[in-house]
Amino acid sequence: MREEDGIEILIPMCIGAAIGGPAECTCNVPESRIETTERGRTEAEAQVLRLMDERDRRLYEQARNWRRNKLLRQRIEDLETQLAGKTN
Repeated sequence: MREEDGIEILIPMCIGAAIGGPAECTCNVPESRIETTERGRTEAEAQVLRLMDERDRRLYEQARNWRRNKLLRQRIEDLETQLAGKTN
């Protein structure tokens, strides 16, 4: 909190914020600079994790499609070979 004369008072986190993080704050005291920074860092980390999960999901899907296409190409070659053998 900032006093009228410019003195800044850092208020320690409430017990909810201390245990569960800034999102679990149970008091109505405005966040300190430390808590605001910590909340921003936590949100940024969560966003990075979401993006990494999305990337992993897309890579898995891409690998699955490549495997399926490889099997389909092999099957097409086998069928073409069989068809060529029947026409001879």
